[in-house]
Amino acid sequence: MQIGKLDYVNIREIWRHEAVDFTTWLANNMDYLSDALGFTLNFLDKEKQIGSFTVDIFCEDEQGNSAIIENQLEKTDHSHLGQILTYAVGLAAKTVIWISPDPRIEHMEVIEWLNEVTPVDMSWYLIKLEAVKIDVSPVAPLFTVVAGPSQERKETGKVKKDEAERHQKRIQFWEGLLPVLNEKTNLFQNISPSRDNWLAVTTGVPGLYYYITIRMDSATLKVVAGIPKNREANKKLFDYLYERKDEIEETFGNELNWRRMDNRISSRIEYDIESCKLRDESTWKRGYILIADTLIKLDAAFRPHFAEMRKMRNIK
Repeated sequence: MQIGKLDYVNIREIWRHEAVDFTTWLANNMDYLSDALGFTLNFLDKEKQIGSFTVDIFCEDEQGNSAIIENQLEKTDHSHLGQILTYAVGLAAKTVIWISPDPRIEHMEVIEWLNEVTPVDMSWYLIKLEAVKIDVSPVAPLFTVVAGPSQERKETGKVKKDEAERHQKRIQFWEGLLPVLNEKTNLFQNISPSRDNWLAVTTGVPGLYYYITIRMDSATLKVVAGIPKNREANKKLFDYLYERKDEIEETFGNELNWRRMDNRISSRIEYDIESCKLRDESTWKRGYILIADTLIKLDAAFRPHFAEMRKMRNIK
């Protein structure tokens, strides 16, 4: 069996002019590109007008969704990147294909990013175009996907989007809660809204903090013994309070969840407010008042013990 040598041919030797030669050839030979993509594209129009611009090839996929192809016979550039974005919007394209013999790494990264952040039904491709032949065989086009969509990338994009939305929702929640807190107590007076799911202030006892946390389905108030890297001191703070558990809960008016957590550095005492949910904005207004009132009761139950706790040694 004879094995031939694969040679790469200069693109310009095959297609001298992008619009006249390559785009015309591709419009009549869409199957080459379809094979590389793994799905069928049906040609509809060439040099289709979009306002004062024209897209090289307008086509559709197997489901009848719009697809566009922008061709370059040189290194990818920002000008063509701007063009594909304009064409995608103007034609409501679900598939966007950018072809070039020399894709820049920066543009590959942009295409990958677009696949993350755009809707799940949109697909962006950057295709490397080469021309090859074996010995005296005819020249053949070689299309290689160098950047394109994947289920993993779309899922990553969805996770990032959900996370960003969750962060924004937390900020909105804290922006609503803090004014209500500050009207009723000065405990959180110098705290600003955050994208985190918690706000914390010191109680005045070294290493002991008040926390407010908000989750999708509940809010929680906490007293946390959280001296970094000092498990022994945190357990000492917790144990001091636990010895006064009955008195504290009687003053507070409810049972608390006492979590010594022997396998963790910190310890905490918690009270859940299940009627306040981050996912349900209709619970926020009443939740703000409930959190503020409960925090005041929590502070009233614990603060009488803080003076003695501040005298404790070896808790830093």
